Order: sequence, then structure tokens, then C-alpha cells
Amino acid sequence: MAIFTNGDKQSVGNSGNTSIIAQGTRIKGDILSECNLHIDGNLEGGIIAKNNVIIGKNGNVNGNINTEHLVVSGKVMGSCTCNIIEILPQGRIEGEIIAKELIIEKTGELVGQSIVHKGNEYKNVYDAEYKQSFGTPIKPITLQNKEDIESK
Repeated sequence: MAIFTNGDKQSVGNSGNTSIIAQGTRIKGDILSECNLHIDGNLEGGIIAKNNVIIGKNGNVNGNINTEHLVVSGKVMGSCTCNIIEILPQGRIEGEIIAKELIIEKTGELVGQSIVHKGNEYKNVYDAEYKQSFGTPIKPITLQNKEDIESK
């Protein structure tokens, strides 16, 4: 399944299944997802996803997001730590962004601080978090130098 945004522009690949939180749905709590995640509803809580997270134009997230690839057409209030972050037209992130690659399209908004680490490798903590219960707080993903990762 592929998710499309502007016209026929495909925003992420079709790697695996996609969970969809539809418009009109409100969720309070943290999400831990092995598949792609598309949010057009409201989420109050953090997200740790192994693959891709898309916040649709009607989507609102109030919490931290840690994933491989984040695409925002709606609104996010919280810290985002990802390998790639894309803010599409009308998308808005309020909070700190830590990424290897940051793309902000025309009329996309970032209110806060951005840290782009070109020489660092993204370390996804999905597997470590998956082993813990949902009752524990979500810890942000950190970007590390390639040398630090290889020495472990």
C-alpha cells in the first residue's frame, strides 16, 4: 500500500503494512509501531516507529516522534528525532528537530530549533523500546557519530 499526498506524489515507499488513524479518531497514549503509520486524527502521546510516519493534513500529534522517516502535512507539537524529516506545504512542527536530513517545502513551518547532523548515522531504538512495556516513558533517539556506533 502506498500513501499519496499532493496529486500523485508518493511520499514514502510501500515497505510493509500501514496502520491508519483516520480523521475523527482521538488517541491518548504512546504508539510503538513496526509498520508504517499514517495519522489523520489526533494523537496525544509519543510515537516510536521502525519505518515511516506520515502526519496527514488533518493530523495532529502532541508528543515526541522517533522514526526513520517523518513526513508532516498536519501539525506536530513535540521533539522529532529522525533520519529524514519532511515538512510539506501547510505542515507545521513546533519543537526541537534532530535529523540527518531536513526538508521544508514552501509554506511548511518549523517553530523551534533544528539540529542537522550530516556526518552522523541515525540509530533507531525501536527494537530496544519494543522489549520494554508501554508503561515506560518514550526516550528520544540520539544521533551518534559513526565511530561511536562501530566501537559498540
